[in-house]
Amino acid sequence: MLVTSHLLPRKAKGHGGERREEILAHALRLISEAGVHNVSTRQIAQAVGISQPTLYSYFPNRYALIGEVGLRAFAALADRMRRACGAPGSAQDRLVAVARNYVTFGLEQPDAYRVAFMIEADKASEKGADDPVLMAGLATFAIHCQCVAEYLGDGVASDDVSLIAQSMWASLHGLVSLLIARPHFPWTDRARLIDCHIAAMMHGYETRQNP
Repeated sequence: MLVTSHLLPRKAKGHGGERREEILAHALRLISEAGVHNVSTRQIAQAVGISQPTLYSYFPNRYALIGEVGLRAFAALADRMRRACGAPGSAQDRLVAVARNYVTFGLEQPDAYRVAFMIEADKASEKGADDPVLMAGLATFAIHCQCVAEYLGDGVASDDVSLIAQSMWASLHGLVSLLIARPHFPWTDRARLIDCHIAAMMHGYETRQNP
């Protein structure tokens, strides 16, 4: 089912940078609400209050616009994770900080999180190694892998690093996606739930390292 956007009066021409940001903000919201397959450039233009030709003066086609939305989402997450991974403290402290920042990003920016991780990719835009959004996602995941490798220490096979990194991502994604998708569930105190989840996850990896 296609999303119905709210029609806004046509706007006077504004500054290029401001209008571009407005287009991206509305695209992010609509894609988050309806899914990437169900949002057209016409709907985005209507939501912004501009014509389709005006929108195309900022983005040459739908895939360029949607791609930029995805790039923005991964850039915001990567910035958080990079700072957490480079913070002072032990390798375990940094990995816990990365986990917390991942969860915080998802809960503070749920629209961006949905676009990055909760919406099936548009197959028409999947280009493998040529897909800049995929590359941005892999670069973000590489930051996570770096922290995991430092936590596991020297002499650990790269396959084990990938295994733990992917397991950790899946675990954190499960928590974030449930909190986003089921806000009316009678969750316990959110902060305590996040603390418990991360502590249990880290304990599992510590036990695996030191059986």
